[in-house]
Amino acid sequence: MSSQLLFECLSEEIPSRMQNSAAAQAKGYVVNTFNKNNVKFASIEVFITARRITLFVDNIGITEPKDSNNEIKGPHVNAPKNAVEGFLKKNGKSEIDLFVRRVSNGDFYFIKKDVYPFNIQEFLKNQLEEMLKNFSWPKSMRWSERKERWVRPIKNILCILNDEIIPVSFAGVAACNTTYGHRFLSSDMAFTVKTPKDYFELIEKNNVILQPDKRKQYILNQIDKFTKERNLQLEKNDYLLNELTGFIEWPIVLFGEVNQEKSLGLPKEVMLSIINTQQKYLALSNGKRISHFVTVVNVNNDEVIKGHEKILEARLADAQFLISQDKKENLDYYVKKLDSILFHASLGSVGEKVKRIITLSKYIAIYVPHASLIKVERAAYLAKADLATSIVKEFPELQGMIGGYYASYFQEDEEIVEAITGHYKPIGLEQECPKSSTAVAVAIADKIDGLVGLIAAGEKISGSYDQFGLRRMAIGVIRTILENNLHVPIRLLIDKSLSLYSKLVFTEGTMLIDRSNKLNREQISELVLKFCLERFRVILKSRGIGQDVIDSILHKADVDDLLMAEKQAVMLDCYLNTPKGEQILSSYKRISNIVNKAEKNDNTTYDTSYDEKFLVESEEIALSSHVIAARKNIRQAIKNSHFNVALNELTGFAPFINQFMDNVKIDCDSSELKRNRLSLLANIASVFHLVADFNLILKQ
Repeated sequence: MSSQLLFECLSEEIPSRMQNSAAAQAKGYVVNTFNKNNVKFASIEVFITARRITLFVDNIGITEPKDSNNEIKGPHVNAPKNAVEGFLKKNGKSEIDLFVRRVSNGDFYFIKKDVYPFNIQEFLKNQLEEMLKNFSWPKSMRWSERKERWVRPIKNILCILNDEIIPVSFAGVAACNTTYGHRFLSSDMAFTVKTPKDYFELIEKNNVILQPDKRKQYILNQIDKFTKERNLQLEKNDYLLNELTGFIEWPIVLFGEVNQEKSLGLPKEVMLSIINTQQKYLALSNGKRISHFVTVVNVNNDEVIKGHEKILEARLADAQFLISQDKKENLDYYVKKLDSILFHASLGSVGEKVKRIITLSKYIAIYVPHASLIKVERAAYLAKADLATSIVKEFPELQGMIGGYYASYFQEDEEIVEAITGHYKPIGLEQECPKSSTAVAVAIADKIDGLVGLIAAGEKISGSYDQFGLRRMAIGVIRTILENNLHVPIRLLIDKSLSLYSKLVFTEGTMLIDRSNKLNREQISELVLKFCLERFRVILKSRGIGQDVIDSILHKADVDDLLMAEKQAVMLDCYLNTPKGEQILSSYKRISNIVNKAEKNDNTTYDTSYDEKFLVESEEIALSSHVIAARKNIRQAIKNSHFNVALNELTGFAPFINQFMDNVKIDCDSSELKRNRLSLLANIASVFHLVADFNLILKQ
């Protein structure tokens, strides 16, 4: 027998940002529960809107669980009476239920298991109540006098298996076979759902579109029709489009006009910030000028769009006024006001941060081709000026962009304008990194100053919670270095940044960490470096490089040039998949196995120092000569950034190692010769380690 389950939890509005994760959580819970209890099903669908989570399970297979072993073995027939009584008591049986079976060479008591029919209704009731009870929301609430929590107050629960109500109960609401349609577009009367499949037709008749993708496409179709008629285009904002899709159950798409007089002189980015971020409207433009906006509502009348237009006009007028007031003073005026803006309680003001960024930017500029120290200094000086402007105080998301706009207005150099605008980039893994030399220097300086200072001040990441964006800063620094092909010494950069805090907010020689313990500068430097290298590993792994290869390159204590490390990891990863790469691994494996086995058997460690006077066989003399030459060549190759040459040098070891292994007896009668030969092999392994820690690759 197969059945269909329909479950719907109707509540007050579910925030759009929580909907996708809630749907995934509900589906995951039911799938896991059904699989765990061997309940078969054909498909599970979860739908979510602003007011309801709906679960539909099709073709539930209700079968009796098979148990091949329906007997319970007890004690031996000659066991003490109290052992038999204990066995019976444990299983709720009496002596009459006992029977004897022969097992191996002995007779044992057995009893039959009690087999109860599987009650699917009871099972579903218990599991759905458990899901509701343990559902995890980013934020939840209690209402009335009840202790149960949900994202918003629950209004109704519908739960039916075929045509039978499953009596689920939660937060004082008992399940039924009725529900409600759209809050405004349908009648306020409940409608009855006789079977699960009836639900989908009835809910749409009552102005609810369950599928988020269908609601989104409905919105896009209306926008597409409007833009084609007026030769306009939609300013892309997928995040907002998804948010609008989650706001409503039946989209009513309205189009309003942007007052051109109120928006005159406003940068496009300011208008988008007002329209997208503040008002939650989508914007339409002719490619240059924003002329219309789009909103999605639950109800429609002639006054709705007029109200939205008036609100937007007021917002645009406010922005015009703030910008006009800001322009009365130049950027140097606003820089002076940064001393009154706090950067961090332990790190001083934004004005102090600007002084550090100026010094750090000029230091970084040494490593950036074609960077002008004059431009870098000016850009770093002005980079944070817009934080003191009225418009950024009102629209903080515009910092950087407004600074660049004002810098252009006051006729600063184009490269300086670009640096001010882009020094916050990249924000996220997808955003493009700064490209101009001035912007690169300032962007790295800004992020490394924040990263070093905040980590030193004891700020931490807790799981996915990263209040100050430490991950973003580290990834931004690394991506900017890699994508601009810069050989910037990361250790020196961190130390330089640390040195700029010396006379500010920390006690001499120490910095605060974990808000209770103090570490010296060297320890802080290592902590920041470790944090950066962890992010560096993630970036390399995302590019398809094997974890073992990454570890083998980054094992070195002196990793400093991230660009060089990236190139080495890419090259080694490719090289190991070639015949030469396989030959290198084979040679190293042969050496390391012998040395490791000898160290284990002899309970000692063989160092890399061997004595040439104990080299008596021609094969070990030849191997020693090759080691000396190879070590020198590999060091020179790595110094000159010729990593492929270093790898080829390792390939040359193979014939010498094979000849040595085939013709020289290591475990010989002479302890001096044995130790010397094992030290020679340990020395060869150390040459391999100049390139990478191949031992880490072998362990994978």
